[in-house]
Amino acid sequence: MTKKTFLITGGCRSGKSRHALKLGNLFPGRRVYLASAEPLDEEMEERIKKHQIERGTDWITIEEALDPSSVLKNETAKASVLILDCLTLWISNMMMKDLNRESILKKVDELMDECKRFQGTVILITNEVGAGIVPDNELSRSFRDIAGETNQKVAFKFDEVVHMVSGIPVTIKSESPQAPSEAKDSPHEFSQEKKQGLYEAIYKRRDVRHFISRPVAPEVLGRVLDAAHHAGSVGFMQPWNFLVIDDENVKKKVARNFKKASDEASEKFSGEKQELYKSLKLEGITEASVNICITCDSKRFGPNVLGRDTIKETDLFSTCCAVQNFWLAARAEGLAVGWVSILSQKQLKKDLGIPEHVFPVAYLCLGHTEEFYEKPMLESAGWANRLPLRDLIFYNKWEGDPIGPSIPLPGPVL
Repeated sequence: MTKKTFLITGGCRSGKSRHALKLGNLFPGRRVYLASAEPLDEEMEERIKKHQIERGTDWITIEEALDPSSVLKNETAKASVLILDCLTLWISNMMMKDLNRESILKKVDELMDECKRFQGTVILITNEVGAGIVPDNELSRSFRDIAGETNQKVAFKFDEVVHMVSGIPVTIKSESPQAPSEAKDSPHEFSQEKKQGLYEAIYKRRDVRHFISRPVAPEVLGRVLDAAHHAGSVGFMQPWNFLVIDDENVKKKVARNFKKASDEASEKFSGEKQELYKSLKLEGITEASVNICITCDSKRFGPNVLGRDTIKETDLFSTCCAVQNFWLAARAEGLAVGWVSILSQKQLKKDLGIPEHVFPVAYLCLGHTEEFYEKPMLESAGWANRLPLRDLIFYNKWEGDPIGPSIPLPGPVL
C-alpha cells in the first residue's frame, strides 16, 4: 500500500477536486472520499449529490463536518487512499461552532498527525486564500488568517503540493527521490507513476461484451500483439500464434458456433440460474472490430523443451501468460477485450483451418467500448462474487497458518 501525502490548492472552480479524483484513481484498493460540506440549503444539497454521482461507485463517501481525524483513524487499516474535501470548508464549519483560533489550529495539528499515521495515501484539498482582496469584516479576515496559516502548516509537512491553475496542475513542492520515505526497496523498482499505471491496468481489466463500431488502429493492435509476444514461457518455447480475424464471414461462423454451444450449456443449469444464464450477454464476436484467436503449438522446438519434460502442460500455461499480456496491454491502450470460452473447439479448428496438433487456447473479441464495467460483469449480474484473498493464502503447507504475522493485504478493490 502506497503511503504518501498530497495537498491540492487553488482558487474556486480551478479543478482541484477533479485532479484529486484523477490522482486517487491511480491507487488500487478501498477509496474513501471524506466530505466536510453540510447540505444547509437546496443548492448545496444538489451540489453534493452531483459530486457523488461524478465520483461513481468506486468511491465510498463519508460525510464528517467537524471531526475528520476520527475518520482517518478508523480507515487507516482499511483504505488505500483518502481524499478530504476540503480544509477551508472544515475550518468554516468549526468557526460556525464558535471555536477560537487556538482550538482550530490544535485540531489542524491533530489532523496532520493522523494523516502521517495513515497507512495509505492522503489527499487534502484546500482553497488558496492569499490572492484575494482584504475582507471588509472581522469574521472574514479571521477566516482568511486561520485558513492561510493552516495551508502553510499542511504544505510544510506534506510530501507533495499541487497548485491548480485553470484546471492545470502545477507541482510547487515534490519530495526529493532521495528522501527517506521515497527510498526504494530495490534499485530495480519502477517509479511510483509506472507502478500505479500497471496496477490500474490490472484492477480495471474487464471481460467486455459490449463494443462499438470504431475500428482498432493497426499500429495499436501491433503494440498489443507485441506485448503478448513478450510473455514469459517455460524453456523460452514461445508456443503461441495469433490469428487475427477481421473477415465478417469468419466471425459469423464463430458466432454460430457460440450460439449452438451456449444453447447446450444453458441446459446444464435450472431454475433461476438458467434464467440468469440466458439473460447474460456472453460474447461480442460480430460487434468487435477484430477477433484474435491465440493458439498453442505443442510441437514447437521439437519434443524436448527445457522445463517441459516433467510438466507437459507448461506450453498451455505459457500461452495463458501471452493472453494476460495481451489483455493488460489492450486495457492500457483503452481497448476492450472479451474472452469467448463457450465454443466447440473442434468446430473452431475446422472454421479457422487450425492444424490438428495446435490447440486454440483463447478466442478474444477486441475493440472499442462506450464504457468499461465498474465491476466484473458476472459479479454485477449476481452470478458470483470475488473470493476474499485472505481465504486463498496458506503458509508452508495446504491450509497452513503463518508462523509469524500474516501478510498485510490491501483493502477490497471496488
